[in-house]
Amino acid sequence: MAAALAAGSAQAALLTQASVSVLNSGGAGGSGASTTDMVFASYGSDGWGWAGGAGGVQGNAAVTNTGGASAPANEALKFNLGTTVDGLNAAYGAGHWTVDNIKLSFASSYNVQNNSRFGRGSGSFDIYWVGNDGWAQSKGTPTDKQLNPIYAADAATLAAWSGSQSLLASESFSLSGSGYVNLSYALPLDTLLVNDILTASAAGSNKATSLYLMGTSATLGMIIFTGGQGQALPTLSFDVVTAVPLPAASWLFAGGLFGLGRISHRKGLPR
Repeated sequence: MAAALAAGSAQAALLTQASVSVLNSGGAGGSGASTTDMVFASYGSDGWGWAGGAGGVQGNAAVTNTGGASAPANEALKFNLGTTVDGLNAAYGAGHWTVDNIKLSFASSYNVQNNSRFGRGSGSFDIYWVGNDGWAQSKGTPTDKQLNPIYAADAATLAAWSGSQSLLASESFSLSGSGYVNLSYALPLDTLLVNDILTASAAGSNKATSLYLMGTSATLGMIIFTGGQGQALPTLSFDVVTAVPLPAASWLFAGGLFGLGRISHRKGLPR
C-alpha cells in the first residue's frame, strides 16, 4: 500500500479504529457534568441543565410518566479526544492520517421512564458540531445560566453561543418497539468537524469535540443514557485511515497552472 500511495494512488488504507465516550454521570452528575448537559429552555427545579444517569432531547408535547407535558430540552455532548489524537499522532505521525466513517452512538429506550423529567414521543432532531467546548452542566441561577450551553430552537440562536457550528445531520426517533435500543448516526466528513478532531491534543487549547442535539418537533421525547441503567455511554467513533496525497496527475496539473500564473505575472497580465 505504501508503494501505491507513493505512486499517487487515491485509495486510503485503514490503520485502526478509534472511539471516545463521554464521562459517566453515574446518576448524580459528578465528572459527567463536564461532558453531558440536558439543556432546558427555562429555569426549573433542575436549574438550566441536568447531568445524571440520563439526558434527553424533547419538546413540550412529549408525555412524561405522569401524563403531563415535558419541559423542552436539548442535549450537549463533549468528547475529550485530545489523548486519543495524541496517541494516533505518535503512532502514525501527524498529517499522515485522517478520519472516515464518523459515527455518534448512544443508548435509548422506547419505554416510559419512571422519572417525570423525561418525555416520550416520536419526532425529529438535528445534530450540530459546535465550536464552543468551554461548557459544563451547572444548575445556575434564575438570571445566570453559568456554563450551561444555551437552549436553542434554531440555528441562529445556537450560533450566538456556539461561535462556529455546522449542521451535520437531520434525524428522527420513532417509538417502534419496547425496551432499550442502541442508536447510531453516521456523520459526514464535514470540514469543521474533521479539523476539530485532527487538531485535538490533551496539551493544547483544543482538547475536545462537542456536539449539540436540537429537537425540531414538539412531540419528540428521546432519552439518552449517560451513566444510568448500565447502558453504553454516548460515543463518538471513527476509522483512522492514511491521509491520501493528491494523485500525480493533480500535482502536474496544479504545477502547470502555477507555472502559467508566474508567466502571466511576468508579462504583466491580470492575475
